[in-house]
Amino acid sequence: MFCGIWRRQNRFAIKCCYELVVFFTDINVQQKDIFLASEADAWFERNHQACLERDFANDDLVARIVARIVSRVSLHGGGPIKLLEIGCGEGRRLEWLAKNFNIEVYGIEPSAKAVEQACSRGVKAQRGTADTLPFETASFDIVVFGFCLYLCDRQDLFRIACEADRVLKPKAWVIINDFFSSTPMKREYHHKSGMYSYKMDYRTIFDWHPAYTCYEHKLTSHSLGDLIDDPQEWVAISLLRKVTTSNE
Repeated sequence: MFCGIWRRQNRFAIKCCYELVVFFTDINVQQKDIFLASEADAWFERNHQACLERDFANDDLVARIVARIVSRVSLHGGGPIKLLEIGCGEGRRLEWLAKNFNIEVYGIEPSAKAVEQACSRGVKAQRGTADTLPFETASFDIVVFGFCLYLCDRQDLFRIACEADRVLKPKAWVIINDFFSSTPMKREYHHKSGMYSYKMDYRTIFDWHPAYTCYEHKLTSHSLGDLIDDPQEWVAISLLRKVTTSNE
């Protein structure tokens, strides 16, 4: 009888420990882990058709900015340009840029399905997240954040900026296309319970440092045109210049 009671108590204790582990693990799950596990592929499935319909020649502000940078580099006799897009999706923008401006394009994307599509388009894409970039220091002339920062874990923002700075050359460019808010804003992510989207002025993770200067900052909206009063719809595209001197 005693042994039977002990076994029941032991099973109960093990069950309680297991439930506690699950509970605390769920609390500490990061959004990047959820994206790597399933949500990134779900995002790809939801947006695949819309991505195929994008007109990068006439309706893409990032592409226009890259075109101007390429012209500037060519004017001053610079060498081949290497561009990294963080949150590259299925690589259609990178494919278009490579074909039209003869630049080397690389991508980081958490969706395995999107990475497969990007690679099929000739993009050097890898599966990963913005806080750990699998590239050598001072590799890129341009880093583009392609509408991904608003879903990144807040505790990773310093690391994300640090990694982008590390892979950028001493003289380089950062393009940020993302939701904008003059004060930080948190909203529930309506595609998956328990996740959040974060809106803020994402220039600030770079331009607090004297090496970074904001050259341009244009406010638009997510879907309704340029002149919108609803701050929930605000989107910004920002161009920052990095110039690191030898004494910094």
